[in-house]
Amino acid sequence: MDKQKQKSTTKHQKLRSFFSSMFGIIAVFLIMASISVVWLNRTIVSTSTYVGTVAPMVSKPAIQNFIADKVTNQLINSSPINNIASGLLPATDLNKGLDSSQLKALVKPIIQADVISIVKSPSFATLWKNTNQSAHAQLISQLNGNSQQLTLDLHPAFVGIVNELKDSQLSQVANHLSVGPTAGNLDIKGNKVGKLRSYYKLFQLGTLGFILMSLIAFSLAVWIAVNHHKVARRIVLICGILALVGALILEIPQFVSIKSSDPVTQNGIRAIISAVTHNLLILDITIGVVFVGYVVIHKIVVKKKTKSKPAN
Repeated sequence: MDKQKQKSTTKHQKLRSFFSSMFGIIAVFLIMASISVVWLNRTIVSTSTYVGTVAPMVSKPAIQNFIADKVTNQLINSSPINNIASGLLPATDLNKGLDSSQLKALVKPIIQADVISIVKSPSFATLWKNTNQSAHAQLISQLNGNSQQLTLDLHPAFVGIVNELKDSQLSQVANHLSVGPTAGNLDIKGNKVGKLRSYYKLFQLGTLGFILMSLIAFSLAVWIAVNHHKVARRIVLICGILALVGALILEIPQFVSIKSSDPVTQNGIRAIISAVTHNLLILDITIGVVFVGYVVIHKIVVKKKTKSKPAN
């Protein structure tokens, strides 16, 4: 009778362990997904968080060079090159009968030098912050409304640079410099707008859903388990390790070559990725260190208590 009871108990424990493991795996997946979803939700939806993420970008040299390069190309391609060349190049170059592409190649470093100095200025940092703040607020308003077009409007930053050039060494040709009316704009039109709006609303609702499902899965895994505390610590430890692995993965783009023949673009993209994911990196490291540290410290404390207990 005792053997049969013991066999039944063992079977019951194995069944509980199996379901506890299943819910534990689900909990780990949902907890890790929740970290990314919450970060992404705040970065995308909250204007203050978005601005706090993108505003400091402009202080990074790689991004300054990237912005200056893109603005300079816009200026050269949208402005009458002959008028600009006549005001910037010496007569010896003008009398060579150069074509437009050759003239553009000669004036680009001259214009870019002044554009870079403007991008590095405190006034542009303020303009960049204000432009992103208004652009993001407008985009969120469009997503929450019925607009048939979504626009992230960074055009004022481009116009601001052109206005600043009027007080630079390029003042004699500044009136000939212009950017296109949509320069700096990211436009989404057509069927993509409806899909993006649906994803946006689903994403907002899904964030809370991920958190609730994570808590439910974690609670069930611990409650069903034979050893509640042991299972809870295992889930915490695995999540901590995965968070640290996630932080390591976020650093990979800094060491990977991006397919582009333009080094300025490569460095700019790396710097943008680093700036955008910085908060997620810090979050992953913090969660990883706290979770793993908690499990390690708990194990050390338990060992010390075990050793300090008098032997029977």
